[in-house]
Amino acid sequence: MSLILGIAGALVLLMAAAGAVFGVVAAVAMGRFLGRAPALSGNRPSVTILRPMKGLDPEADANLLSLVEQDYRGAVRIVLGADSEADPSIAAARRLQSAHAGRDIVVVADPTQHGTNRKLSNLINMAPHAAGDILVISDSDVRLPPHGLSALVGALEPPGVGLAYALYRGRPTGNLWSRIAALDINARFASSVVVGQALGAHPVLGPTMAVKAEALAKDGGFQRLKDVLADDFELGRMVRAQGLAIACPPMLIDHGFPERSLAELWRHELRWARTIRLLNPAGYAGSLITYVLPLAVAGALLMGLKPWALVALGVLAGVRLSAGLLSCMVMDAETSALWLFPVRDVLAFAVFLAAFFGDGVEWRGARLRVKPDGAMASSP
Repeated sequence: MSLILGIAGALVLLMAAAGAVFGVVAAVAMGRFLGRAPALSGNRPSVTILRPMKGLDPEADANLLSLVEQDYRGAVRIVLGADSEADPSIAAARRLQSAHAGRDIVVVADPTQHGTNRKLSNLINMAPHAAGDILVISDSDVRLPPHGLSALVGALEPPGVGLAYALYRGRPTGNLWSRIAALDINARFASSVVVGQALGAHPVLGPTMAVKAEALAKDGGFQRLKDVLADDFELGRMVRAQGLAIACPPMLIDHGFPERSLAELWRHELRWARTIRLLNPAGYAGSLITYVLPLAVAGALLMGLKPWALVALGVLAGVRLSAGLLSCMVMDAETSALWLFPVRDVLAFAVFLAAFFGDGVEWRGARLRVKPDGAMASSP
């Protein structure tokens, strides 16, 4: 039995070592990616920015202000929408509209419900107010850099590109749990996406996407997405089905993480994880190697905590921390929370494992089931 456990431990440590090497490669790849200059738009097509809202996000006013501070020189309409005039986000939207009366800003409060996805229902209600060649869908917890719109539109200019998305940096907006949530994005997830892009995985990240209006309309528009949870994944599939490519400009947007408790963080991350697992089971299982610290601990335990296994654990923990630090530095993200690494990695691994059991998620207070095709249904 001890021989079997020893072999198993060695294999787990090898997996952890592979993950540690991957982490270093991913951090370096992130640095090289961000070191490129984005191709800014030269043609200046007309653009509508659609921002669906629900409730008042932390730093909501600053996030909204970033939309009017874009250096893009083409025509821009900003459509801000929620499902009720009483929603506090509408008051913030009207403050922005009043403060920038010379800008083309439309505020929509429409309770009409379309399908299961409330964000898409909101977008369907906002869509009649959109105008232009390109639609930019930007979540309410996102803050765009001043050149963000120009970079997204520029990424759509090459022939055959139908969709562009923005890579994001986690921005803590609150307490300890907010910082822990953002840390996983900055020290593990974002750099892994860059490697996926380089390997031809063509991911699509939903916080901010730009799509050619013609391509969206050709395949049913937002109505096509009204019952899916992973609308970003489905939009990417729609665009690829038309023979169009997906692009990602070398820039970062700030994505706010408002988690106020462990329970809130757990629900949020479990929803993400279960959705990814159901839509891409092989890729999800393969991401196991990115959980370096939990694998290294498991390997050392299986080896009976022998001295050389403990040395391996220490080395792997050091490499993991160094890779995470490098990733945060090249992204200009917060590094003061790196002491939380052990908690962050163990928690991320727990979410990874929990996602294999069940298909239920909680989203904006509603209990839902995610089907293998990404569609949502009410959970009993």
